Amino acid sequence: MRKPLDPVDKEIVRLLAARGRISHQELAQRVRVSRPAVHERVKRLQQDGVIRGYRAVVDWSAIDLGLCAFVSVQAEHDQVGTLADRLFGLATTEARVEECHRVTGQWCALLKVRAASPVALQRLLDEIVAIEGVEAVVTTIVLTSSEAVGGA
Repeated sequence: MRKPLDPVDKEIVRLLAARGRISHQELAQRVRVSRPAVHERVKRLQQDGVIRGYRAVVDWSAIDLGLCAFVSVQAEHDQVGTLADRLFGLATTEARVEECHRVTGQWCALLKVRAASPVALQRLLDEIVAIEGVEAVVTTIVLTSSEAVGGA
């Protein structure tokens, strides 16, 4: 059973979410505890599964996947439970499902996808529609994005 997080733990998690490579020394200064105490807290947060990993913030255009879109997926009622696993695995060299969220409302899943071009996106959408149980999709192409990167 996970121990509830105190305000210091919550601040450490918030700071790491914003800048995963922040040093334990800087964390300690920001949350006003010793560096060894921060080290132990981070270690415990990782062991408890609160911090599940660290990842790079990617410039998707640098790897030729600069087109971002959100795809709402509607499925047959009996297919909703297994649909996310089938959708999340979709990827080619020119397009991939980056995130898959099960959502409420008319649509059962919301996908964040990356593609090299509109044609690559179309091919990925064709694969999505071909999955058994998918009834409809609606796609919204992202024009610009704002992200919190390393701001803390």
